[in-house]
Amino acid sequence: MSRIRRFVGHWIALIAFGIVVPGVFYLITTSVDRALALPPLLPAPYNVFFVALSLTIGLFWVLWPYSYLHFVGLGSPVEVFGIALYPTQRLVTTGPYAYTRNPMFLGLLFLLLAVGFATRSISALVLIPILAVLGVLYLRKYEEPGLVRRFGQEYLEYRNAVPMLTPSFKR
Repeated sequence: MSRIRRFVGHWIALIAFGIVVPGVFYLITTSVDRALALPPLLPAPYNVFFVALSLTIGLFWVLWPYSYLHFVGLGSPVEVFGIALYPTQRLVTTGPYAYTRNPMFLGLLFLLLAVGFATRSISALVLIPILAVLGVLYLRKYEEPGLVRRFGQEYLEYRNAVPMLTPSFKR
């Protein structure tokens, strides 16, 4: 794998999931709240606690698995419709991936929740479950078939043992 492709893969992940997705989510939810004249979700001083909590959980579930994909899987999570820019060389089933198959997506949902609390947006609380369902459908249609092709039976066994999104601490 070329260094340029690796470098681009990491920057695409950072820009897309660290800036573009939260930024678009912010614009959509604040516009919907304004258009529907929705009241603020929480009083201003109280929302800070929920912002900090969801931001901390989100960063944890994004950075921990990202580092595992980079150092253990020898790749990155950047994948668009089943095409991986810098695919992992090994199937990662340890660390955060022992609890959920998609910890970064879980983390992203918490980061979006932090944006919703920061803007005190009611529509954010409605939109996040919708995005979660759409994300799961995307993962099933595009990401999982690619992982089955790349890792075969090893991935199928992992998929049967570990939940898709909600962490299980029984393992």
